[in-house]
Amino acid sequence: MVAIVVSLILLIFLSFKKINIVVVGILAAAVMALLSGQPVLTAIKDSYMMGAAGFVQNNFLIFFFSVLFGKVMEETGSAASIAKFLAEKLGEKYAILGVIFAGAVLVYGGVTTLVVVFSLYPIALSLFKKANLPRYLLPGAIAGGCFTFACANFPGTPNLVNVIPIQYLGTTTMAAPVVGIAAGLVVMLLVCVFFLREAKKAKLRGDIFIDDEDTIKSLAKVNSIEKLPSPFVSVLPIILILVVLNILKQDVILAMLCGIILCVILFFKNLGNILDIFNYSSKNAAIAIINTAVVVGFGAVVKNSSGFQQLFDFSTNLKGSPLVSFGIMTTVLAGACGSGSGGLGIALEAMASRYLALGLSPEILHRVGSAASVGLDSLPHNGAVITLLTISGTTHKEAYKYIFFPTVVCTLAGLAVSILLGTILYPVL
Repeated sequence: MVAIVVSLILLIFLSFKKINIVVVGILAAAVMALLSGQPVLTAIKDSYMMGAAGFVQNNFLIFFFSVLFGKVMEETGSAASIAKFLAEKLGEKYAILGVIFAGAVLVYGGVTTLVVVFSLYPIALSLFKKANLPRYLLPGAIAGGCFTFACANFPGTPNLVNVIPIQYLGTTTMAAPVVGIAAGLVVMLLVCVFFLREAKKAKLRGDIFIDDEDTIKSLAKVNSIEKLPSPFVSVLPIILILVVLNILKQDVILAMLCGIILCVILFFKNLGNILDIFNYSSKNAAIAIINTAVVVGFGAVVKNSSGFQQLFDFSTNLKGSPLVSFGIMTTVLAGACGSGSGGLGIALEAMASRYLALGLSPEILHRVGSAASVGLDSLPHNGAVITLLTISGTTHKEAYKYIFFPTVVCTLAGLAVSILLGTILYPVL
């Protein structure tokens, strides 16, 4: 038990210090093995590498095609077109909701989070200026749409945290739809109410939009993208992905490939150097999956310790539904990794077979796992949070509390709803 706690603290501390995650993953796994009495070299060469390699084998293609789809949507202007249309349709009065829903639609459709952030930021900035809203609310509004209900609660999305459970549980992206929709609506409502309230409070305080050199450059970028594809045509690749995945019941990789091909056909004239797009996608997919896999490998070492067995026995013997312990352990691991997909990968690698053996439905494990993966993953050391703050030119001190509430408090509320409904609708057999 001490070995687990110490190695997790080490993982969090070194990640926060921005030490390369590959080094952090191997070191934390070595410390875990040493303190738990496992042969260190064997643990690293066998348990660690098998866990990491297995994750890469099972998920590399979805990482690659997800990044490629996002890049094609970005390069053709499709992502910006959808974001601009949705953000502007709600007008200045509800500008902040426009930003939230624009990000949510793109992420739900399979566009990678960072592509959405880069595409949406200048448009959101322009909208905030027109509405005279303070810039410190902007990172939270983007995070509220991109990091919450759209990627993890609502069923049907090809987002990673809704796809990773399939290989462990044999489910589909539509697993436990009633639970997912209910939890998603709760999270969405909480996020919207929070930001409408914060926008109103900001206006009462007299907080206004303030330009600086960087914002002027970003606003100039908006003027340069006036001639965008039609948003109604731009959304067709997303619709195709969702149809192929959820109605035709095809593999997620085939669905993503169909969306990419349609986007290329529709907007071929807008594409730049195709070779550069492939190079970018290959490089970033490789980096993303390796950064996740090295953490999943650490989870495989944890799984083989006697301490984990004790922790598992303790958590599953608690009164109430086993979904509570599964949800808590998954979200804690996601927080420790600073990665929803990494934490979910560790949790499922270590616990899926054990919880299935308890008689829990694979569908509800899928839905609770996805919801739990975004509960604590966006703590201050999360890479996406740091990137979002950097792009927006704000600091943790200025803007993080507006990221924390939607991405931690609201998502944990969604997890609670998922567990409660899951316990009622999917009783232990």
